[in-house]
Amino acid sequence: MSRSYPAQGRILCIADIRGRVSALNQLARDANADAIIHTGDFGFLDATSLPKLNHRDLWNLAAYSPLLPTEKRAELAHNKWRPETLNIDMLSEFPRLRSGEIKLDVPVYTIWGASEDVDVIESLRADEHPIPNLHILSEDTSALIALGGLRIRVLGLGGAFSLPKLFDSGGSRARTRASTIAGANCATWTTALQIGQLVDTADRVFSPHETRLLVTHASPGRQGLLAQLALALKADFTLSAGLHFRCTNSYNDYSVQHDFTSGLRRKIILGNDAFRRVWVHVRPALEALVDEEQRGMLNRALDVVNRIPESGGEDEIAWRTCWHWNLCDVASGRMVLDVRESRISTEIRSEGFSFAHRSPENTSPNSRRVSVKRPRSEDSLPPPKRTKVDSDYDPDSDESPEPIWPIGARRV
Repeated sequence: MSRSYPAQGRILCIADIRGRVSALNQLARDANADAIIHTGDFGFLDATSLPKLNHRDLWNLAAYSPLLPTEKRAELAHNKWRPETLNIDMLSEFPRLRSGEIKLDVPVYTIWGASEDVDVIESLRADEHPIPNLHILSEDTSALIALGGLRIRVLGLGGAFSLPKLFDSGGSRARTRASTIAGANCATWTTALQIGQLVDTADRVFSPHETRLLVTHASPGRQGLLAQLALALKADFTLSAGLHFRCTNSYNDYSVQHDFTSGLRRKIILGNDAFRRVWVHVRPALEALVDEEQRGMLNRALDVVNRIPESGGEDEIAWRTCWHWNLCDVASGRMVLDVRESRISTEIRSEGFSFAHRSPENTSPNSRRVSVKRPRSEDSLPPPKRTKVDSDYDPDSDESPEPIWPIGARRV
């Protein structure tokens, strides 16, 4: 996919539109944007999605929906809601976009996020009549945006990132054979097959004259494997969704870490170590399941995992030059890439942080701090038990870990 723009132009970068697709045109006008890049949770749902949701997932989807009427939101808050009273119009306007009732004024490039219907995504990928101006970035496609003297190659990896689910299709065996993406019950996640296919796609379209932007739902700053992927794809920039932050994060590893060895390299080694502990359990089953094409994709994904950057190499240069943007929700702010004269500058706006509770007018002598108990996240769970794997590698060592053996390979 490609599109030409004027000698200068603006790209609006946003996250978590959550089905309110009618707002995209106004957001583009407000930012004077020529295109939009969206980092997931677009709202790929339709009427057939609702029966797939259990009570808890439907509650979570509704609680975050910007389309939910005020009275329904009050019912959710007081736990007085009934699932049968919700309809698709309260969760996503995507069916109206697909029917042509809503039209996009500018090109929108998006990946899918964590809360989408994989069946809807699959139907879009197979549709011979694509939605005008909607471009879904996936492992087998890329987008080329030409403006401001630059050719920007946009690569995308959709889905939530979870190591245990990298090898889980989430659906029937037929989907496992036919597709590289995965999901179930209106949840979608990244797979190892996606990673391998994306590497192949990026290699096929590589040009030294292009600027590369990798779009992911999870942040490469938090996931060592995604940091490895950015290196493997020779990304100049990464763009990802945040964890409902109030402000966009703009950084590179060199600016926030002490040195290459204890910074980026250690993060990648820890990701490698976590991956191999999953791989040792799933490899025997995969040997019997995958066909030759899938075997090739998995082995390309393993090439990414085995890519441990060494000090003084090209990856250390990337540590200094690759820049990362982790976006806040669109309800809290947005970022614009202003491209002109072969230079990319950024404009970042956010609602900011409220400290009204510290104001003397809002503080009484008897006031006390109230803490809200949050649900347990992956970060709050105890670390998994260490198991004996091919190599009991110490991630604090200066040495690189032993390579992970791909499918079909045998030790000598």
